[in-house]
Amino acid sequence: MAIPLAEMTPITGGDYKRFTVRPLTGTFGGLISGIQVADAIDDDELFDELRTAWVRYQAVFFRDQELTAQQHLALGERFGEVQKEGFFKSADGTPGVWVQEYPEMYQGPVSDINWHADSTFRENPTRGSLLYALDVPESAGDTVWANMHAAYDDLATSWQQFLEPLTAIHDNTTKGLHRMLDMMGGPAIAGMRAQLPPTEQPVVATHPDSGRKMLFVSELMTREIVGMSDRESRAVLDFLFAHQVRPEFQCRWHWEPKSLALWDNYSTIHRGIFDFGMTHRLMHRVSFHDGWRPTR
Repeated sequence: MAIPLAEMTPITGGDYKRFTVRPLTGTFGGLISGIQVADAIDDDELFDELRTAWVRYQAVFFRDQELTAQQHLALGERFGEVQKEGFFKSADGTPGVWVQEYPEMYQGPVSDINWHADSTFRENPTRGSLLYALDVPESAGDTVWANMHAAYDDLATSWQQFLEPLTAIHDNTTKGLHRMLDMMGGPAIAGMRAQLPPTEQPVVATHPDSGRKMLFVSELMTREIVGMSDRESRAVLDFLFAHQVRPEFQCRWHWEPKSLALWDNYSTIHRGIFDFGMTHRLMHRVSFHDGWRPTR
């Protein structure tokens, strides 16, 4: 049942059997302490508790984690099928552990500055990701997530009823097409679109684990509402893009070396804060999917 923010009880922390969780905002996000996540690779009880907390808090965070690339990959494989193909190079000897390194990545089509959920242009979007910090700026380079359950719940009932039958086109080239054309060239763009064509997804989806409804659009990936004129579609999407990233729905994470974020890519959107200029920033990321196709 949808509960608007004005009537919502803030999410609380909890003492699980193997760790504790401290909420980071009133609606989602939790800081987990008391464990090394690598131990969950071979410990079913710990992994089950970790997954339960992940579904509840939607994004969970850890400090002071010791995690090799091989352990990082193995942990991702516990959550789902690791995505081996992607837009980043892989760590040596560990395909599926993507290397995100700046300032080198400024030379490519950087798009994390726009709000998005990963790979929603695929029929089966990314389920979640594990992002691990190796070398990060001391005071910059945060990442922000926004809660799409809360964004949906806080809409007026009339808006919810209006949106629920709608579908939208998700397209990997919705933003930055001209820059991609300049960098990659027309034939490369055509090949990418042939491999990753636009996909039609519901505007409001139901989460496969929690059963809660959520907005399933984002500024970076959602091109248009199906069945509307350009002007009508733009009006609806512009409202949703502004609404879904209100501060009340956000959780901002400050990176430190050896910190880790695990987020639910279905019920959250995120963006990087590119305020670190040419300072070195090195992250390893593992993303995984579970074959789910967004449904109402």
